[in-house]
Amino acid sequence: QMLINSESAKNGWMMPNVRGLGGITTMKTHDLTQNGMADIIVGRDDGELQVFTVDETGEPTQIFTKSVHESIQEVEVGKVCTSSFDEVVLATYSGKVISFTTEPTPDSSSQAFPAAPRVVEKVLTEGAAPGADGGGVAAEEKKPTEEKKMKRGLSSLFGLGKKKDKDKGEKAEKDKFVSGLVLDRDTEAAAGAGGAGAAGGEEQERSDPREKEKKAVTLRNEISVLKQKVGEAKSSFQNISKESVPVSTRSKVKGWLLLEAEHSCYKFTLESEMPIDIVALQSAMPLTLLDPGTSVPSISEADPLNGNLFLATLRVQGTSNRVQVQIMTKEGQYGILNAFVVTRVAPKVVHLVESKILPLSLHQPIPLDATDKQGAVPYCEVRMQGTFGMGQMHAWVQSCFPNVPGKVPEGDTVKYNFESCYSGTRVSVEFGRGEAIFRSSNLSTLAIIKDVISKEAATSKTRVDVKAPVINEASVPYVLQLLHPKLEKLLKLKERVK
Repeated sequence: QMLINSESAKNGWMMPNVRGLGGITTMKTHDLTQNGMADIIVGRDDGELQVFTVDETGEPTQIFTKSVHESIQEVEVGKVCTSSFDEVVLATYSGKVISFTTEPTPDSSSQAFPAAPRVVEKVLTEGAAPGADGGGVAAEEKKPTEEKKMKRGLSSLFGLGKKKDKDKGEKAEKDKFVSGLVLDRDTEAAAGAGGAGAAGGEEQERSDPREKEKKAVTLRNEISVLKQKVGEAKSSFQNISKESVPVSTRSKVKGWLLLEAEHSCYKFTLESEMPIDIVALQSAMPLTLLDPGTSVPSISEADPLNGNLFLATLRVQGTSNRVQVQIMTKEGQYGILNAFVVTRVAPKVVHLVESKILPLSLHQPIPLDATDKQGAVPYCEVRMQGTFGMGQMHAWVQSCFPNVPGKVPEGDTVKYNFESCYSGTRVSVEFGRGEAIFRSSNLSTLAIIKDVISKEAATSKTRVDVKAPVINEASVPYVLQLLHPKLEKLLKLKERVK
């Protein structure tokens, strides 16, 4: 949460990602629980749907979570199937549309949002609408024989009062069905109570079995027609493919790398509109496959002569549109990770997904005020001068570190701070027109920055003079002290394996 006014902005509450869920792709606010506060609906790229309710003090609490096992592209909230209960409708990357309802069900375990029905139950018992100040009818004034009158109705919403005046010759006891809902219309008093329902009156809705069966039959017929059309399109495509070779497909495949700072590795995710059959991973830089996920891996030996320092094949079990693996990189080594994705369509078509791995791939940006303690630790400095501009140096910094903003910040001087999720050392970057300064307690990091920028400057034919580095002798034991616990952990793990 961010609290912003005309003069300043400050942080509010923060929900930590303790389960290591994917990034947020969409977010909506809606009062699902009817407590007068907007609830927060969150959709993530790993298929996780979360609903947070906010109490009177402004603190959020998670009341619902569900995984659809596909990237959620969009979420909307509103009344879809019924006019009295809200639904959360989401769309996934493969085109699926899934709805979660707040409507009470006989089986409480299948209830999507358990908080909302409790509020509705409270309204029916106490006779006060959510957010109303004593506007409802007192519960003690309701008699057991008037149970039908105390339920909320839809007659006024659908204009049933006018309809009744026209149908005086028909049976007064006949139930009225509207969109699968049956409304009580026993007496004139019930109709009057229904007319007042729009202003906090009383009316009940219940599902009609015959209407539900009608809808189910209609949906089955539509599905069977769609299956027939799909079968005809497949047979037509197969007839064409006998004479021609397909070179493209309408289905899409996307992939992205996400740094997991806690494990000092990358989570590589591939997602397709069609089920994935086989994935081949190839790179000219050395990588390590830590966790293949739900797929079955087959790792080949490195072939430096053909530029294959990393080659692995993943066979996906079952029907899945998503593959996720963990990959460990080595800083100083950079290049392209190629993923060849074969989907389960006929004929077979291969999709190529390229992901760039940067030289300092295990570094992540940190706030500028987080490096105030940099003066308490020893650090070394590398200074560069030349004919480069701010935009050019900004592009070179982007080629070294991940998650650098694409636009150059305003001002004569730009500052960035990064932290290694593996060693814990920090890097301070400060540059302007014609000059750049890099500070860090890790000499290896400064050496990598110097090599990469020198190579980029030579490619663009830009003059860059690297001054003699300022080396603090105390930085070496400081870095070794940071690495010592990790080395001890690896040695103990090695002993256990033996």
